[in-house]
Amino acid sequence: MKRLVCQSFGTRDGLSIQSFPDPTPGRGEVLVRITAANLAFVDRLTVRGAYQVRPPLPFTPGVVGAGVIVALDESIKHLHVDDRVVVLKSDNGVFSTHVVVPSNAVVCTPSGVSDITAAASIEAYGTAAYALEDRGHLRAGETILVLGASGAVGHAAVEIATQLDAKVITVTSNVKFWENAAVRPHTVLDRRVTHLRESMRERFPNGVDMVIDPVGGEMAEAALRSLTFGGRYLVVGFASGDIPRLPINHILLRNRSVVGVEWASWIRDNPNHVPRSMETVLNRLARGVLHPPTPNTVSLSDLPEILLGPVPESGLVRTVVIPD
Repeated sequence: MKRLVCQSFGTRDGLSIQSFPDPTPGRGEVLVRITAANLAFVDRLTVRGAYQVRPPLPFTPGVVGAGVIVALDESIKHLHVDDRVVVLKSDNGVFSTHVVVPSNAVVCTPSGVSDITAAASIEAYGTAAYALEDRGHLRAGETILVLGASGAVGHAAVEIATQLDAKVITVTSNVKFWENAAVRPHTVLDRRVTHLRESMRERFPNGVDMVIDPVGGEMAEAALRSLTFGGRYLVVGFASGDIPRLPINHILLRNRSVVGVEWASWIRDNPNHVPRSMETVLNRLARGVLHPPTPNTVSLSDLPEILLGPVPESGLVRTVVIPD
């Protein structure tokens, strides 16, 4: 087998493709030959040492992959050799040709859902679903403001909020995408020309019930102040690189809530919930109610350059790694 190994943070010499003997599954484990793996924004941060949690060196990045079971412990009865599956490995390790995982970290891929689509969708839609449904408890008829709608999580949040019959307002730098999107927000605000606080006060004077923020940065305070009485602000991440300092008086005076959303740590601490989280996304994909953008594909051997290279301008262009 081959896998990407990170031996030091943030240096090209610290990333390399290395060969190892094929692993053998132990008790309760499954060996999967990976055919596609998701490359997320977090993976770029992790290998640069810029993520909040630094894995111990050396390590192999990658959290979500799709592939085929090639071996498994004989005690496992609900999975079989040659099953197409999706793997979620919360402690990294999926940028590899083969990976061993516990059986509760594997679910079967529905027919009609390709390995590439499955791999590209789990992290974004899983995070958005956890944010809106489990942490935010978004209800039908509520209004939600989605920051960073040009990113993978933002786009996923728009689709899931629409399914929940919420009214969706997006802030995005990629207005053109939303003109032809399969699921369109009720209102699209161009972050390049919009003064968010003034625009929200003018167009939505009663405020919004929820904000989902995977970006952080300069728009955070304006978004917080756009919440109605009792509104919820979901903190998902800081793609801008700027962790904002929210004025807590605006939280107090309007009985607002700031809610942390860290799906990765939740699934790591609650492994028995991993299959349900993945199956929710896969079943929605199979029913055609989710519309992920077509991802780019790159080879495993190209990963060192890609992970340390410039971040693509549009987060909507997801990337999937295909092992050589």
